[in-house]
Amino acid sequence: MFLEPCCIENQLPQLLRRERGNALFQTNGDVTIEKLMQAACCMASGGFGEYWIVVREADIVLMRTLAHWIDRGWIRRLCLLTEADQRTLVANELGTERMKLTDYGWREGLAASQLFCCIGERETIVVQGEMMLQAATTARVTAYSASVGPNSRMLATDSPAASLIDNLRALLRASKRKARKKASEAQPSGSDPSDTSAPSAESSTESSAASSAAPLGSDPDRASQGDAQSASDPQSQSASDPESQSASDPNSEG
Repeated sequence: MFLEPCCIENQLPQLLRRERGNALFQTNGDVTIEKLMQAACCMASGGFGEYWIVVREADIVLMRTLAHWIDRGWIRRLCLLTEADQRTLVANELGTERMKLTDYGWREGLAASQLFCCIGERETIVVQGEMMLQAATTARVTAYSASVGPNSRMLATDSPAASLIDNLRALLRASKRKARKKASEAQPSGSDPSDTSAPSAESSTESSAASSAAPLGSDPDRASQGDAQSASDPQSQSASDPESQSASDPNSEG
């Protein structure tokens, strides 16, 4: 089924309800990540907690949208992965206080693993496919898969969504270890590395686990079950369009 950017905020929830929580859909390459977030996250009822985003790259518009959502309480924890090192952009746009709620890492080869996952207090939604920052200048078919359901099912042990999230956690842990190692090597002998919060590329010991982050059917090591957090319902979920300098309301269905 083709979804248009003008109608996706209504069409995607309708499609997922009709298909009982699992759906495939296509666009003409004209649906940006902000529109997908706006359309899908209104279905993660019970408010917002942990938010995973895997994109080829981030830009100022996306980062300011995320900053606004953090400020409104719609994102209580943000986990962001990009292909290139964008620590400067992320830190500058989120600022010190928001970075306390953010895990950031980067790794080459994430183009095939792009997704976002929103874990609400009662429900979780996962959308996989190309997370576009801008609409394509030439129409082209872009395919996506989406699933939504209660946390008791979506985050159950060995469920596809839980396995996916655990793979991403492994990638972030490896990134942080590699960053600490690089910082330590860059310091003069006997001094303490000061930058331990900025993650780097994934270490070789966990590259095989992290490289399987895209398929929902993967079976990773479930060593970090306790990391997933959920948040309470925001009292006010009304804002302006997400394309207007990140003032989007994830719970509005358009």
